[in-house]
This record gives sequence, structure tokens and C-alpha cells, in this order.
Amino acid sequence: MTALTVLVSAWLAGAAPITLDEALAAASRRNPDVAVARADEEAAAADVRLSYQGVLPRLDLTGAFGHQFQGEQQQVNVVPNPTPPPDFVREAVTYPKNDFGVYQLGLGLTWTVFDGLASWNGISAARTRSAAARRQLDETTLRTAFEVTRRFYEVVKQQRALDVRRQTAALSAELVERADALFSAGRGTKADTYSARVNLGNDRIAVRTQAAALERARTDLASVIGLGSGAGLEVVPPDTVTGPRLPAQPATPPVDALLAEARRRRPGLASRRLAGEAGDLEIARAKGAYWPVVGLQASYDKATPDLTGDFGLLGNPSRQYVFTAQVTLTWNLYAGGSTRAGVQRAEADAHRAWALVDQAEQTVAAEVSVAREQLASLLDTAPTVQENLEAAQGALRFARERLDAGVGSQLEVRDAMLKLADARLAWVSTVVDLVVARADLNRAVGGGL
Repeated sequence: MTALTVLVSAWLAGAAPITLDEALAAASRRNPDVAVARADEEAAAADVRLSYQGVLPRLDLTGAFGHQFQGEQQQVNVVPNPTPPPDFVREAVTYPKNDFGVYQLGLGLTWTVFDGLASWNGISAARTRSAAARRQLDETTLRTAFEVTRRFYEVVKQQRALDVRRQTAALSAELVERADALFSAGRGTKADTYSARVNLGNDRIAVRTQAAALERARTDLASVIGLGSGAGLEVVPPDTVTGPRLPAQPATPPVDALLAEARRRRPGLASRRLAGEAGDLEIARAKGAYWPVVGLQASYDKATPDLTGDFGLLGNPSRQYVFTAQVTLTWNLYAGGSTRAGVQRAEADAHRAWALVDQAEQTVAAEVSVAREQLASLLDTAPTVQENLEAAQGALRFARERLDAGVGSQLEVRDAMLKLADARLAWVSTVVDLVVARADLNRAVGGGL
């Protein structure tokens, strides 16, 4: 059992939380999209090996070993008339049934010497498509890595949000106990006890709703990793999202620099460009059909009714054989317009491939711009989110101090609790979204940030 299998089994059993690096490693082996891209890359590599059949010689060995049986037959022969006048007569001859061996062995060599460079252009096209498939595998791996990162941090976000909801519910439970105590002491109203219980009920509903959101996030993460279920799947939040304050953020490069980096590094763009180059090579390959095909052929055939003996199939190879060596020329002068149609189809496919390159470049440019703007927006709002959280914490402390001093009300405490819960949720969302936004920008430019 491999280490990865042990880790997967442990995750499914809920015995060990999963880190982001472990999730990425598992997805690289188990994610279906990566597996499909890897299979496409392997198929393209096999096509390269297959493309050499047009320029390498072919050697075929053929053989037949059997017996032929003939029944009694009658044959009519035309022979001269033995009596004058001189003419010819038909004479029937009957042959008895007979049987004899039929043994044949042949060795044939064919080698295409020239075909308008169609085969060599086919090899170049196959190599280019193989390189495109490798880059597409890189693109799929990059996209999957981001998706794993996004869903991993979504689990972190929903888990932290659940903690906030539970803390709010715990504070509501304390207010229920306090309202009951004040009412029993004659210092509070019955309405306060009812209001506190309604608030507690709403907070518990929010906890249950948030728990369901967490399970959905776990299921999404398990799906992209390649696990069958997200039940019991726990994650280890990285230190960058667990601290009391927002981590330091590196400077974001300007959009022009990011676009230049994306054009240079993005695997999807490279794959599209290689597909366009392969399309141009396919045009050259199709035009090779206008040229004659020159080849070499050599064959050695031996046919005999005997298997052994000096003239038998397994006998002296210098007897009972026919050897042929020749140069062949085949030039298709007209094939119903199929040659021209093949060239036109190759040209259309190449035009489509290059149009997809333009489309991919526009898509990547949009992705880079949107990802950078999202990151910049979060960086601008992050300090305000931090300030709001600190202010909300101070407001709740102040409201509870007033309540303890007998000059405040539960309504003030409740309002401060809700504002603190909103501030905590905003802080959790901002911290996680910052990490995800930077990962999305890294994906958009092709990695390396």
C-alpha cells in the first residue's frame, strides 16, 4: 500500500486532517481532469511514434501451409483430326481425383523514398501536437491546483465562519441565563427573557445552516481531490489565515507586466500556439499528395507442393523461388477533387486553430485583469476590515461593562454581538479571499508569482 493510499484512507476515516500540500499531491494523482489530460498526452506521444511509419521501411512475412484436394474432373481439349480433311476436333479427357500439398512462403520489403515530404511533415505535426498535449497537461494541472486551493480555503472559511456562529450562540446562551436571573431577581422583564430565547434560537439556526455549508465545501474539496466522499474530511488551516491580524501582503506587479508574464508562461496559450503550428504543418502534409510517390520494393516468394526435400518449402532456399526488386512510381493525377479538398480542409483547420489562439490570448488577458483587480480591491479593503473587527470587539466589551454596571441593556449587548459576528465573518472572508485571489492571479499568469 502506497503512502498516498494510506493518507487517503486516513482522511476518509477522519483520522488525520489534510494539509494543502497533501491535497495538491492527492489531486495530481486522482483528479479526473488531470488523468484525462495525462492520457491525451500519452496518446499524442504514441501518435509521434506512429507517424514514423511513412518514412521507415516495412517488412512483411507471409506464409501458407496446407493441402489442396481436387475431385475427379473432365477437361475438353482441342486436338488435330487424325483423318483428312485437316481440321480440329474436341476430345474429352477425364482426370481422376487427386490431392497435393500447398506451401508458400514470402518476404516483402517496401520503402517509400519520396512522397512530397508528406510523411516528414506528418512527423513534424505529430511532434508539435505532442508538445501541445504536454502543455495542455500543464494547463490542466495548473487549473486543478488552483481549484484545489480555492476549495481548500473555502473549507477553511466555512469552518472559521462556523466557529464565529458558535461563539455568537454561546454568547446568546449567556444572555438567556442572565435574563432569567434578572427576571427572577425582579430586575428584568419577561419580555427580555423571551427576546433572549428568540435570539438564541436564531443563532442556533445560523449554526446549523453554517454547518451544512461546511459539509458542502468539504464535499466539493473531496470531489476535486478525487475522493468518493467528503464525510469526516478535516483540513489544517495554514498559518497565513489563523493569525490575529492580516499577514503582510507583497506588492502586486502592474497589469502590463502581468500580461507579458502570462503570454510567456501560461501553458494554455503555449498549447494553442503549438496547435496552430501543427495546423500549418498539416497543410504542408496535405499538399504532398500533389507529388508522385517513389518507393522501393523487394520480395522473395517460394511456392511448392512439398514441405521438405531439396525443392520443398523448407529445402534449399536457392531453388523454387521468385525474387523481385523494383523501383515503384505512383502519381495520382486526379482523385475526384479529394486532394484539393484535403488541402482546403487542412487550411480551414489551421485557420480555426489560429483563431483559437487569438481567443485564448483575449481570455487570458481578461483573466489576468480581473484577478489583479480582485486582489487590489481586497488589499484596499483589508485594513478597514481589520479596524472594524477591533472596533466591534471594543464595542462588545463596552456594552457588557454597561450591562454589568446596570446602566446598559441586553439590546445594546445583542446589537454589539451581531456587529462583532459580522466583523469576524468579514475578517475571515477577507483573509481567505486574499489568499485565493493571489492564487487566482498566479494561475492566470501561468505560475511563478
